[in-house]
Amino acid sequence: MLLLRKIYPNGVPRKRHLFIEGVWVALFGTGFAWWLFPNEVSLISVFLASIITTDSIERVLEWNRVAIFERDEVPLDVNLTLANKLLMMFLGCVVGFSALSLTLPLDTVEHLFSHQLLASYGQTFPTMHFGSVDGVLLNNFYVMLFFFAIALPFEKGGVMLAIAWNASVWGSTFSVLARRWSLDGGPGVYEAWARVMAACTTHMALEAAAYVLAGLAGVFLSKAFHKHAIDSDPMVSILFSAATMLGLALALLVLGAFWEGHLATQLVVVLS
Repeated sequence: MLLLRKIYPNGVPRKRHLFIEGVWVALFGTGFAWWLFPNEVSLISVFLASIITTDSIERVLEWNRVAIFERDEVPLDVNLTLANKLLMMFLGCVVGFSALSLTLPLDTVEHLFSHQLLASYGQTFPTMHFGSVDGVLLNNFYVMLFFFAIALPFEKGGVMLAIAWNASVWGSTFSVLARRWSLDGGPGVYEAWARVMAACTTHMALEAAAYVLAGLAGVFLSKAFHKHAIDSDPMVSILFSAATMLGLALALLVLGAFWEGHLATQLVVVLS
């Protein structure tokens, strides 16, 4: 974000900066969308949130390139650090969308994030069921492929669009589930939200990390096809890095699906 550029050491945002930026882009994106397009906030807010992050994402991608090709650092280590940076922005976006969904009037939230809340319509936290491991894994694998595919033509813009959308879905859905539960006789809103997050954070973090890795693999391949010949050494190195990142992403999805299909449902029973 341009407003935060001056506090970045050496012009490159750190993880804490990206987390703060994630919170702010969710707030700014939703605020401006509400002001300019009040009937389409649920979609426009996501586009605005992804556009605002362009400068910072370009900076961390340049840091990644310099670390690998100019400082000869281990590509896998650098790429995992980059994924961790973007994951922090993702989590910041979740916090930002959650803050809005917890503090604004409930009917306003359901209007602002109408598209994000479609899948959870009529649900409450005590009745949540996450599905079978196979079903969860298949759905999440499809989402991972979407992250990878959208990054190929749109590069960082595609990754941030996917990140902002999923963050808005999770932030608004978990908050609204907590508020509905509280209104139905459950604990206070913030305690309810904390219980919902305790049940969902582990598999959410695993899935988010997988999606970010897949998106970055698509970005790397897209940039490599523009800059390098297919049989060149840099291209081979990038192809290997992208394949490794996709393999790690798939492993995280399997772990996340197992957790969501078995343990998350038990956590819901205990926490509700």
